[in-house]
Amino acid sequence: MSIRLDQLPRGASWLAEQVADLKTALAQLRAQQPDMAAADGLLAPQDTDTTRWPQTSSTSYAPVARCYNVAWKRGVRVMAATTVASGTTGQVRVTVNGVQLGAAVPAGTLLDVTAPLPASAPIGTQYLIAIEAVRTSGAGSVGAQVQLIRATD
Repeated sequence: MSIRLDQLPRGASWLAEQVADLKTALAQLRAQQPDMAAADGLLAPQDTDTTRWPQTSSTSYAPVARCYNVAWKRGVRVMAATTVASGTTGQVRVTVNGVQLGAAVPAGTLLDVTAPLPASAPIGTQYLIAIEAVRTSGAGSVGAQVQLIRATD
């Protein structure tokens, strides 16, 4: 195999230009691909009977649902329907690695949080998402049913 003189590398600046060109070409290829971000938002149909949803009667925040994900984008969106027993009030929140994302919502309303991941969940690492609920008054339970988890930029 022979190499012509004009095919040899020409120095550091030439190599830097080649790398920049490759990065540009790669970005253009990625832009042509369909958005696969929605793939992580596919859940099986969820039970609509709120009496079977994960719930707690704890007077301090307790997890009612949790799962692990891998950080591949800088943020996350979590949506959950929440429920509360008659005569009871409570709050529901989402945490990542124990850090609360967004504001807690009153039980019985929709929890819909889009937020950056905390520093404890850098890109490429596994993190724990938890839906936590607390009963603030009454004698019944507070529950939640996750409806969407999606990575966001």
